[in-house]
Amino acid sequence: MEITLAVEVFQLENRFSTAMYCDIKGIKQGYMFLNQGKSTPDKVFGEGIICTLRILEKKYNDRSLLLAFPEVYLSITNPQTRTEVFRLLNQFISFKFIKDEYEELLKVVNHMGHTDLIKEGTLHGYLPNQVDIMKKQLEKKDTKEKRLSIPLDYNGIGLPYEGVIIDFETNSPFVKYARIFEVGAIKFKNGVIVDRFQSFSNPGIKIPKSIRELTGIKQSEIDAAPKSSIVMKNLLKFIGKTPILVGHNLHRYDFELLRTYMERFKLPPWKGQLLCTKKTAKRAQLIVNNYKLETLCHLFGIQNKSAHRALSDCEATFELLLALYEHTILGSELNNQKK
Repeated sequence: MEITLAVEVFQLENRFSTAMYCDIKGIKQGYMFLNQGKSTPDKVFGEGIICTLRILEKKYNDRSLLLAFPEVYLSITNPQTRTEVFRLLNQFISFKFIKDEYEELLKVVNHMGHTDLIKEGTLHGYLPNQVDIMKKQLEKKDTKEKRLSIPLDYNGIGLPYEGVIIDFETNSPFVKYARIFEVGAIKFKNGVIVDRFQSFSNPGIKIPKSIRELTGIKQSEIDAAPKSSIVMKNLLKFIGKTPILVGHNLHRYDFELLRTYMERFKLPPWKGQLLCTKKTAKRAQLIVNNYKLETLCHLFGIQNKSAHRALSDCEATFELLLALYEHTILGSELNNQKK
């Protein structure tokens, strides 16, 4: 017999909450919400899952656990919490990680918990039919809001007159799990860089060894850095009323990350157009093995002095932007001459 357990952590400004789904096969199923108040990312996930595992372990430790959340969540927790989580997991017959298929429903549970003003430290339960009803109500509202909030793509023929290029260094390629360690941005006008922005960011977790080795960022630099909320406010101030945001893999990652953090810290939404150098390179039908930034920089002879550092990646993206528009314009002119 099995128990499926899905867990998702949410952050709004400096306050955290955890939503969970538990299905004890053949017995019962339901959702839970835990309001954790002010905390830090390395504590909140562990607190939520430990609370649930202790309840389950008392009556159902003769079953196997199916954990519907990414194992990377456990790497975020502090060592003491992680040890306790694995101690509890080992009380069951077995445990394994499975595909997370409950993200959207747990977002609904989180919404319900905050709407119901569940007290801090309280584990509150919801029945599946309650969550289903709320999900349908929110879907109608979200569809309308999404239509109004999705930025348009820049579709000008030439290089935009002005814009801001952004880049984030994080702990994960997946936006929902990403915590920002460094932010870079450059502002350009008429094909020339006019201003730069760089800041380390303290997300409240330790920087993983793999990221330290990849970027060269030190833990001491993160410890001394301002909190992520302050860094994002400063970044938005730098962006200002710039009409176009530029980035490499912008739609799928950097802009989604920016939008996630704007919502998380209740910052005013940015309005403008998006220009992704990865998408532009694909439209240009360049003959390359892939469309990674480093691959395209190599193709155009662009030197990225400190790859995987936010500001240096921004500068490389700017050079790539210039090269792509020059390539596209010259290519169009050559085709017209042949005709």
